[in-house]
Amino acid sequence: MKITSHSNINEYSDHVLPFLLKHEAENNLLIGILNTLRQDFHAYSKEENPIFISVENEGGKLKLVSIRTPPFNQLISYTDNLDTIDILVKELIKKQMDIPGVLGFKEGTLRFAQIWGEGQDQDYFLETHERIYRLDTVNPETLGENIFELATADDKEIILKMGKEFLFETLPEGSTEPAHIESSQRRMEQGLQNQMVYVLKVNGKIVSMVKRAHVTPNGQTVNAVYTPPNERRKGYATEVVAKLSQKILSEGKKYCFLFTDLANPTSNKIYQTIGYRPVTDMDLYRFQSRK
Repeated sequence: MKITSHSNINEYSDHVLPFLLKHEAENNLLIGILNTLRQDFHAYSKEENPIFISVENEGGKLKLVSIRTPPFNQLISYTDNLDTIDILVKELIKKQMDIPGVLGFKEGTLRFAQIWGEGQDQDYFLETHERIYRLDTVNPETLGENIFELATADDKEIILKMGKEFLFETLPEGSTEPAHIESSQRRMEQGLQNQMVYVLKVNGKIVSMVKRAHVTPNGQTVNAVYTPPNERRKGYATEVVAKLSQKILSEGKKYCFLFTDLANPTSNKIYQTIGYRPVTDMDLYRFQSRK
């Protein structure tokens, strides 16, 4: 096996994209991050450069892609060769990398966490158990009749407030580091500027929001779905997601993707009602020093 670190985003993206597209839904996050970085190399951090790694077999065939945008977690692509995970972890340890956690397909992240924990004398714990869903067709019964529109600069204050509430509600307690909050707020503000945030309104009041996210050649991810507590159980989250999903499909994409926390059965049920279907499970493991 051969492991290579890359520095040029365009060359790296060209090299790994055909491999990632073989499992487009499973790798939609990595594909989307690469697209974002091609447009803005420091989109996720102004201080640290992204880390790009590829692993190839003896025949030169690409078998694993791994990206990290500090200060966030190590990301791994889907692979059918778990031995590549061993090679990746050993290389990261050799380079004395300090990573907070790993996110990727279930079997790969567990293998990564076990090897990393042993090699670094660290404990690992499952922080979130997520599922990737893909939608091909929207159930028309979920589209509703409320006003759905782009959020504007006039909505900035409430959108940033809802974005922060979403972050604190969806992330485990104690994992909302200042850098994460700052980056999330910056991306939400950029989303407003780039016309990617949508709202659902009832009697002129914003009752739910949703955001376009990572783009792949055939699809786009929907995220940051948030309804304030006093507006829940009224079908607003279902409607706002259904309407944005339909818009994305109507614009020519074949699929919509989204991630759900499997600890939240309500959201998983909502998305399946709209027409989203499970693709694969994704786990996030966190690391901490042994005491």
